[in-house]
Amino acid sequence: MKTKSFNYSQIADLRIEGVGPHASYSINLNVTEENIPNGKSVYISATGKTTAARAAGSGSVLFWCNVKDLLNNKVYKLDRHRGESFVIDINEYLIGSAKFQIHKKDLSLPEIEIEAGYIYDGGYVGSAVPFPPSMKRKIVLTQFDRN
Repeated sequence: MKTKSFNYSQIADLRIEGVGPHASYSINLNVTEENIPNGKSVYISATGKTTAARAAGSGSVLFWCNVKDLLNNKVYKLDRHRGESFVIDINEYLIGSAKFQIHKKDLSLPEIEIEAGYIYDGGYVGSAVPFPPSMKRKIVLTQFDRN
């Protein structure tokens, strides 16, 4: 079993009074992969960090993240599950986790693509998304076992 951590940042702008360029955010991913007989078992957990809600003075932030298995073209949504816990720092929000399998195809490398972003919820005044509304990054996993 192998675990890697990835941290991706996105410069963003949110046209809400007091926020503007403070809408930038980062996503921290922990990816654990394990070889299984017909491919890989993958577990991903993620947190997101931004100062947008604090800069606005009120409201809340709801992060989201999807993971796409580029080999098999399947999309998985990171969710929070009851009983799971993560240590979270100031301005850091729990996104969730997902567990799935990537099945071998020929001699291709297993590769995933993450797409993440957030929605600012200002309560009764409405919600807004930053610009750009999301970021995409590719992660190449370790080779499949050749057995």
